[in-house]
Amino acid sequence: MILSAISKQFTLSDEGQIFFQKDSTNPLPGVPLAKVKKGESLLAPQVELLAEFDTGSEDRAAVTEHVSTWMKAHVYTVLEPLFGLVSDEAMAETVPEPVRTISLKLFAGTGILPRGDVEDALSQLDADMRKALRDRKVRLGPLLIFIPDLNKPAAVRLRGLLWSLANDAPLPAPVPKDGSMSVVVDVTTANPDFYRAIGYPLYGPRVIRIDMLDRVINAVYDGAQGGKFQAQHNMAEWMGCPIADLYAILEAMGHKRIETPVVEKAAEESSPVAEAEAPAEVAEVKAEEGVVTTEVVAEKKEPQKKPDLDFFFLRRGKAHKDAAERRPHREKSDKPQFPKERYAPKNAKKSDGEGEHKKFKKKKFDDRKKDKREFRDEPRVFKAEANDHDNPFAVLQNLKLK
Repeated sequence: MILSAISKQFTLSDEGQIFFQKDSTNPLPGVPLAKVKKGESLLAPQVELLAEFDTGSEDRAAVTEHVSTWMKAHVYTVLEPLFGLVSDEAMAETVPEPVRTISLKLFAGTGILPRGDVEDALSQLDADMRKALRDRKVRLGPLLIFIPDLNKPAAVRLRGLLWSLANDAPLPAPVPKDGSMSVVVDVTTANPDFYRAIGYPLYGPRVIRIDMLDRVINAVYDGAQGGKFQAQHNMAEWMGCPIADLYAILEAMGHKRIETPVVEKAAEESSPVAEAEAPAEVAEVKAEEGVVTTEVVAEKKEPQKKPDLDFFFLRRGKAHKDAAERRPHREKSDKPQFPKERYAPKNAKKSDGEGEHKKFKKKKFDDRKKDKREFRDEPRVFKAEANDHDNPFAVLQNLKLK
């Protein structure tokens, strides 16, 4: 009966129990059959049949082996992008070493990894290596490296269960509800390692789904100018949190908030209470066929402008440097491009050869100016020969010719 069962007849619960359904057409989970417990590694848990389950004529060892095979296949199916990192093809000798290093560490981190753990490998990546990682569905974020496909609810729940088993934590694991962008947690009891392992890193009072967090981080660094940036309403919308939590999350990332009381005052002046005093309706009187009627026409309201949010001093670090490097300098094509040597800024550093050339040129120019000044200091004397029979006008004419 069990030895001939197909995969859809088995179900894994959040409490770590495996259920068996005799009828393959019945969507209900069925009866408890076995439980999973800590194994040799996080992704390879052990299966143990429940003592009260009657296998009938089937051998219990054979049933345990059959259920264990199903469990391995279930883990591989749900976390397929993760196992793709360490497949035979992915670990081939022809694959560059930096790609293999990042893949192995990402696999050990159940699909999420801080950039600081693989800085040396990241510095060696070229365009082809980055493409190889993209083909493995890996995203290199400013702070975290992760696999977006593992954000699916089934993958989040399974990683939570496996992490709890491997770390002797109670079940069911405290995973967020399916599809949650962020969830408020008790920071005094929450385990950051657990939430990061399931794809919900902890920042401030909330755990945030990694793809939404990465979106906010990119928006911060892309919008930063002069070492600071302004918080945006869409950041809070992406994470599904209020503005106060957004500020706390940004501060937890290391950015320093700049208090702006003036902006808050302007926000109070544009509050809905002030607008409620405006007339909401306008009455119009029309005469049609001698009958006076009254129509109530709703006044068109302009959408309320959201108040500007606070500025933050940008956290300086590797993430800021990487963000600056990935934003290419854009120059307008309609402007003429001039040689750097000719239009270099005054404080630009010069090479040794160029400096010697400029020094020689300046020295030559200064010598010429000096000679010119000395020449001007000397008295100017003009001579002209004249015969005795020449008159004074002839002498002047000779001087003019000279």
